Amino acid sequence: MSHPFTQTKQLVFFLLACIFSSQAFAQTTTTFPPATSCTSKDLTLVGATLPGSDLCNTCTAGDSVYRNLNLRIYNKTGSTRTAFAFWGTLVIRNSNGTISSTRSINGCGGPVVQNDTTTLVFNKIGYVCGQSLTIKDLFLAWTDASPKSTCATLNSATINPKCGTLDSIQINTGLNASFSVTNATCSTPGAIDMTPMGGKAPYTYSWVASNGGVIPTGQATQQDLTGLVAGTYTVTITDALNCRSTRFTTVTASAPVTANAGDDFTKTCSQNANGKQIGETAVSGFTYSWSPATGLSDATASNPTANPSSTTTYTVTKTNTTTGCSNTDQVVVTVNNTAVVVNAGDDFTKNCISNTSGKQIGETAVSGFTYSWSPATGLSDATASNPTANPSTTTTYTVTKTNTTTGCSNTDQVMVTVDNAVVTANAGDDFTKTCTSNASGKQIGETAVSGFTYSWSPATGLSNATASNPTANPSATTTYTVTKTNTTSGCSNTDQVMVTVTTNAPATPTICVVQPSLCGPTTGSVTIKTPLGADYQYSIDNGGTWQTSPVFSNLPAGSVTGIKVSSISSGCISNGVSCDASDCSQPAARLVTDATAPVVPTEGQTTVKAFPNPFSTIVKFVVTIPEAGKGSLEVYNLLGQKVKTVFQGSMLRGINTFDVNMPLTKSAQLMYVLRIGNKTITGKLLQLNQ
Repeated sequence: MSHPFTQTKQLVFFLLACIFSSQAFAQTTTTFPPATSCTSKDLTLVGATLPGSDLCNTCTAGDSVYRNLNLRIYNKTGSTRTAFAFWGTLVIRNSNGTISSTRSINGCGGPVVQNDTTTLVFNKIGYVCGQSLTIKDLFLAWTDASPKSTCATLNSATINPKCGTLDSIQINTGLNASFSVTNATCSTPGAIDMTPMGGKAPYTYSWVASNGGVIPTGQATQQDLTGLVAGTYTVTITDALNCRSTRFTTVTASAPVTANAGDDFTKTCSQNANGKQIGETAVSGFTYSWSPATGLSDATASNPTANPSSTTTYTVTKTNTTTGCSNTDQVVVTVNNTAVVVNAGDDFTKNCISNTSGKQIGETAVSGFTYSWSPATGLSDATASNPTANPSTTTTYTVTKTNTTTGCSNTDQVMVTVDNAVVTANAGDDFTKTCTSNASGKQIGETAVSGFTYSWSPATGLSNATASNPTANPSATTTYTVTKTNTTSGCSNTDQVMVTVTTNAPATPTICVVQPSLCGPTTGSVTIKTPLGADYQYSIDNGGTWQTSPVFSNLPAGSVTGIKVSSISSGCISNGVSCDASDCSQPAARLVTDATAPVVPTEGQTTVKAFPNPFSTIVKFVVTIPEAGKGSLEVYNLLGQKVKTVFQGSMLRGINTFDVNMPLTKSAQLMYVLRIGNKTITGKLLQLNQ
């Protein structure tokens, strides 16, 4: 870069140069004939110089220089041309080839001698040492058709055919150089194409570099340089006259691109599970390209979301859209979400014979994993890897196995089928076996159900102890228990049935028979003394007819054929007895069958007779006393409570009869008490009713 003072000097010099040029090139005719009319080839512009004070035209780079323009014109004719004029554009370029300034320039001078090269000197041109100068788009003219024309009379409109054109001519400012610089890019190095100007060939070169520049090996003495990095490159040129000129130029390079792929990260099931943004905030003027694109939300974004399924290294290429420079960076996304393999175990069935207390499910615990079971009902531990499952109903258990590092999890299920439905057993209804009802037993249990077995206990009295409904015909009251078992699940249940057996015949009756006789009653009576009770009925015609009263009265002679007792509830009948089995004795009194029968009491004997005994509601008392007197006859129950006063008052000597209507009672054991004088006589009564 030029020093600020140097820039100021250049500006001042340019202004002065403009002033000097306007004085030097006052001829400003601008109307030219067509170039096709310039057919004369008399004069040729062969050189332009800005000579200095010494042979080498040396100057110090960066200094302002003011020198006269010298043009060399060759005249190939044999006559002198009195005047030569030119019009063109002066272009001043910096050492790096950039244009510093352009302006119009013209001039006129003479004469130009015949058959020789004439140097015409024009006014000064100002420039900066190291700059190159060129006059382009030249229109040349010399003496017109008028004889002995000079610059004062030169008319550009009438000079043809004494005219010509020239594209450009380089002004030799002394030993100098022009540079064509190729700046370095991100992909290609820079280069300097140096062209020596002025001086005298041949030339030698010596290059040095500064400000970061580097002279490639073997190129320090070459005319041109290649493979350059950014920096300042200075060359010293030496010509054949040993003149030296030092010139420099600069090679620039595109700014380097810095790419940022972002920080490496790890994707697990619990951290960055859906990936994470990588890269950088977008920078204007740059494009981005990611590789591979798999797992990226946008492979051309500056900061896409990376969500690969496996560990991936992503490379981003960041490119400057202006310079084409690019750079790359990488980011590694480590994927640690290996699928979790979980095993809830095999399905199983729990019934009454298999896995009755449940069974272990799941798997052996794996370090680094946790387990969670749902539902927890029926499990020994809902967080164990292999708990015992013992549900009460069929249940499907789900286990979730989680990796404590990655957070990844998986589930599996196991079904526990519970087949222990309650078995309903039915032993049947209780029944009673009597002599008249179910005398041969009865079927118990239930209709057989497929898939079940039956077992009865005890087996005694059963037609088949393994049937679902055997016939039960025990000889004694028995409670049977049936066990009903499900052959699949092994579950069972029991029920009971009671068979009450009342087939024992009543005891052989004891009787009291009063026979009709000539001295006694004309009819007889039969009183069954035992057994007595509400469950009994009685027959004196060998079971032909039955009555519930144990007393049969007013029986004609020969009417009793067989005396039997039958159980009303069981229907069983006792052995029969005849009248010969009569036993009319009783502790307290002697039964009589007819109170009207004449009785002559024994001297001093007091007796009480009650009949029938047992009785239903009416009982007759016959009291025989040897002497008249006051007394009482009362009936008590076994608790000593008086039930009835039969008589209280004076009794006559001899026989006294009393008919008493007792309160209706189903069954009662009573006692009568006779008190007369200083005597007390007691006896038992039995009241029976259906």
